Amino acid sequence: MNDTITSRQNAWFKRVHRAVREHGGEIVVEGPKQVADAIAAGWKPLVVVKSQVAGGRSQDVVFSESLFRALADTKTSQGVLALFERPHHTVAEVLSRHDTIAVALDGVQDPGNVGTIVRLAAAFDAAGVIVLPGCADPYSPKAIRASAGAALHVPIAGASHEDLGGGTLFYADSAGDAMPPPARNAIIVFGSEGSGVSDVIRRAGKPIAIAMSGRVESLNVAAAAAILLSRSYESRR
Repeated sequence: MNDTITSRQNAWFKRVHRAVREHGGEIVVEGPKQVADAIAAGWKPLVVVKSQVAGGRSQDVVFSESLFRALADTKTSQGVLALFERPHHTVAEVLSRHDTIAVALDGVQDPGNVGTIVRLAAAFDAAGVIVLPGCADPYSPKAIRASAGAALHVPIAGASHEDLGGGTLFYADSAGDAMPPPARNAIIVFGSEGSGVSDVIRRAGKPIAIAMSGRVESLNVAAAAAILLSRSYESRR
């Protein structure tokens, strides 16, 4: 049996706790399936942490229930999480695929929406997700959970607005034309839940609207992404 760690002064506890809060160079994936999926996808855990009730293998670190609850991001945790190095992808890597589109997020602040759109990018075979300034971190625990594991497989790259200058830009906006979205070799930008995309994107891109009945003014950003990415995917097929 592994010795159970009970002190908040333990080095592993401090390290994992910092990753949960900051998700900088190291990130946390929570849940037995999510951890197993990450390892199967080639991610190498720095450490696997289990609660005292869940137990652990000889190489796992076991925390007391109170310590594990201090780390868990879910109310009903299954007692397993793992620490990984944060993945690093580039804009050039995302844009290297010309048989599909790329997704860019501009100031999308809700981590649930960010994670959901990462999942949609996987579902509709987008090349990847480019995260512009002002967005929630796609590798935060809540965003990873909302992506349902898609963040393990979808290339995600941070970028400035200027990094998108070489691509053909479209952006979701109710003031645009209700036209078919591009099928390939383009970037579709989704803006913040309140104000939409930034001025620099408006100047560089072309707006795309979604035809609606008029009974509502707008859609949630993740709902808009689902419609446009689905239509783009259907066009490619």
